[in-house]
Amino acid sequence: MELIISRIVGLVVALFAASFVALLVGYVAHYDFGLSRLAIRTSALKGAAIFAAIFALLLATEWFEKLRKSK
Repeated sequence: MELIISRIVGLVVALFAASFVALLVGYVAHYDFGLSRLAIRTSALKGAAIFAAIFALLLATEWFEKLRKSK
């Protein structure tokens, strides 16, 4: 039970930190580097898609490894 709670808390903290960093990077890109919001949004979407694909691959690898060990 404690493992589940610690994973949930860790996930919430990681999501909060990621959203804060994303907002900070967007702010700096818009106001300091002069990029348009559309350019930032497009790049962010591409980056998020790559990150999601890597994360899904890592989760699938972990799941298949657990499945193989259970047999």
